[in-house]
Amino acid sequence: MAHDDTIDQLNQLVHINKDGESGFLTAAENIKNSELETLFRGYSQQHAKFASELQQEIKRLGGDFADSGTLGGAIHRGWLDVKSALSGHSAAAILKSCESGEESAMVSYDRAADDNPTGQTNALLEKHRRQIKEFHTRLCRLISETKDGVDFQKNE
Repeated sequence: MAHDDTIDQLNQLVHINKDGESGFLTAAENIKNSELETLFRGYSQQHAKFASELQQEIKRLGGDFADSGTLGGAIHRGWLDVKSALSGHSAAAILKSCESGEESAMVSYDRAADDNPTGQTNALLEKHRRQIKEFHTRLCRLISETKDGVDFQKNE
């Protein structure tokens, strides 16, 4: 991958992770279950860490890094707010929105990996991809539980 292309790809991932950070924070604010709220806040913090690590890598490579999310991410968060309110803060609806966000993040990381980054950059991307895949798998498992009749108790 050419140097400028690498920096562009990494900046795209910064945007994706900033969106993930804000998205999970929005989910935490909308969910009415303390266990899921804690989970979402943790995922938000992890995406913030990913963005910071990517920014450090861009700086190491001599590039200028992004420091915000995307318009699409802001629209997704707005939709999450509306969907949450309309569903009575349904855990299933919020989990599904989070899962689709993580699926998009995985696609973005796969796209970056397809450009064959090298060395330290590749190791960083692989570490993030593994963790995002774990997040996605856990969200899918929780969604499956809601389909099987598990009802996440709402906080009072």
